[in-house]
Amino acid sequence: MNIERLLGIITMNSYQDLEQNQEIIGSELQRLKIPRQKQQELVQKIIKIAKITTNPKVRKSYLRSYFRVYKNGIESDGRDSSVIIEITKRCPKNCLHCYSKFTGQRQEMSNVVLKKILRYARKHVKHIFLTGGEPTLDPRGFELAEQNPDIIFFIFTNGSTMTTEYAKRLAGLGNLIPLIGIDGASPSSHDHLRGEGSYQEVLNAIEMLHRHNTPWGYISLVTEQNAREVLNTQFITEKTKKGAFIARYLEYLPVGPNPLRELILSGETYYYLEKRKKEIIESGIIYMQETKQKKCNGLLFFDVDGNIKNCFCFHYTKYNVADGDIKNSIEKIRNEWTTYNWVGECPLYADSIGFKNHLEKLGWKSISSAKETYLTYLPLARQLTRNYRRFLKIKTQLGA
Repeated sequence: MNIERLLGIITMNSYQDLEQNQEIIGSELQRLKIPRQKQQELVQKIIKIAKITTNPKVRKSYLRSYFRVYKNGIESDGRDSSVIIEITKRCPKNCLHCYSKFTGQRQEMSNVVLKKILRYARKHVKHIFLTGGEPTLDPRGFELAEQNPDIIFFIFTNGSTMTTEYAKRLAGLGNLIPLIGIDGASPSSHDHLRGEGSYQEVLNAIEMLHRHNTPWGYISLVTEQNAREVLNTQFITEKTKKGAFIARYLEYLPVGPNPLRELILSGETYYYLEKRKKEIIESGIIYMQETKQKKCNGLLFFDVDGNIKNCFCFHYTKYNVADGDIKNSIEKIRNEWTTYNWVGECPLYADSIGFKNHLEKLGWKSISSAKETYLTYLPLARQLTRNYRRFLKIKTQLGA
């Protein structure tokens, strides 16, 4: 399927031109023999990415990705449409909220495991997130993007390792997009979690990416202390003015042996987070994927040792990539994950210890080298549950 003409159309025309002349895209899709029932869906996706970014390489990468998804019949959406791959444990930081520091036997994911995951991902998911550790320290990120031009890769980074050379190389690809971790609007809030000087490193990384017209996004950990900083409109517009086109927000979970209980979201703050995410998506101020589910099915995570996890924060697993067919293992994991009855979307906020006990009975085993306090210490688990129930009550009263 030769899509070069269509690639030219979406890179040479503005968003406004494409929106006003949708028949140009439609005629190309007809030429490519795309079924009529799929044409309008693809037209809207193409216009959407044209609105999000003017970067021609990113537009081309997304179009190639759309056609891979179409050809493979991938229908998943939201959290189900992505996987996270932990390619390295190396990292120059020691962040207080890190979910990665107490797991992993290897320093780097083996190439054999990585290739097996990629074969699965090509046929079953839309996007791939690369994480660590600090994944920018692993040169295989560039190799993956170059070898798979029809897959969009997002690479999580704390910004500390960003160089001019790295930013230029990202700009030349279009399908390897850095998501910078920004956990506050000032050094005092951000550095509290990531270490002194970390906020300035983030600002330096953003300047480098902006200078070289490199597409980027950000991801913010939302806590009780920073929620109103990182979710307000000014925070977002400051990033978009510097070239950010995509954002993600994650609620804090107290992983590890020394949880920061003061960061756990209250019911009111949890409601504020969900309300603001909805408002941001509807406003279009920056692109944000809708990930809300009635019951969380998890977010597929392959750790550095090849263990298949169903949440980056929940350090339990039952299967490894080496055990056999990845697709079958994932189906079993997802089925067992959803057999527990909890109230609300997130099982870890709703009933962390009960959920953990349920999966242990089904053969899931911990892969953490440290005690997971929120899964063993009843007062902490009760705090999560109490706050979450308060959130659900507010949601019922005021609406989502």
